[in-house]
Amino acid sequence: MNDNKTAYSGKDYPVHSPGPWSVTAGIAPDPKGRLIVEDCSGNPVCAISASGVQGRVPMMEANAKLIAAAPEMLEVLRWLDAEMDRRDDEFGGVMFSRSDFKKVRRAIKLAMEG
Repeated sequence: MNDNKTAYSGKDYPVHSPGPWSVTAGIAPDPKGRLIVEDCSGNPVCAISASGVQGRVPMMEANAKLIAAAPEMLEVLRWLDAEMDRRDDEFGGVMFSRSDFKKVRRAIKLAMEG
């Protein structure tokens, strides 16, 4: 997305691995007790360790899903920011319909459910 407002390149901001990201192993810890979040090329983005959260695997799974949703959430926030500016300039105010927020709801669902 290029909104001509925020520079988003390697020189100004670190550029994240390409999305979509996913949690490996079907939401089951690997032999070392970790959940691995991978980018769309299968490269690891991060590992969530079970160390210190024994018996709290659901929390570990929720954290992994939230991290895996980060690229889409960033894209939705950048879209929303650009839309607010465009609509304010175009219509003299900002109004959104329920259908405008399909992208927002999808990003929330991805973060919550994977």
